Amino acid sequence: MGTGTLRQRDGSGLSRRNMIPAAQFAALLHAVRSEPWFDAWYAALPVAGNADRFVGGTLRSRMRGTPAAGNVHAKTGSLTGVSSLSGYVTAADGHLLAFSVVLNNYVASSVKGLEDQIAIALAPYDGRSAGAARVAPPTAPETPRTPEGVECSWVKPSLC
Repeated sequence: MGTGTLRQRDGSGLSRRNMIPAAQFAALLHAVRSEPWFDAWYAALPVAGNADRFVGGTLRSRMRGTPAAGNVHAKTGSLTGVSSLSGYVTAADGHLLAFSVVLNNYVASSVKGLEDQIAIALAPYDGRSAGAARVAPPTAPETPRTPEGVECSWVKPSLC
């Protein structure tokens, strides 16, 4: 499945010491497309923007009104300071793309918007066009501003 380092602490996948590069997830997602059970498995993945809880799952309220809605079939994962989105998106040229976003040790309150922007940016990809390699990068979520005169990124609330 390509290069990278896989560090598996336990078989459940729940250990914080498990470290699997996103490239390994993407390679796995690509490889299983040739398996006889792929169609059933793909259909079981949550679908972005689908309000039905049994279809949209953890993605039911994400990516609505974008080219990724009804298109991205993916699985989410999260622990404190860790978030991931891995799955498939059908590009504008009809190709099924496998992708994986794994974000570790972030300090923002959420990175789901960034994950969504990456998946949304893949949906209009058209490998047939001359500028195929030029997909517009997603816009990063706005960084919260630090109040004037404060030297850190948080403010202790007043107890008065």
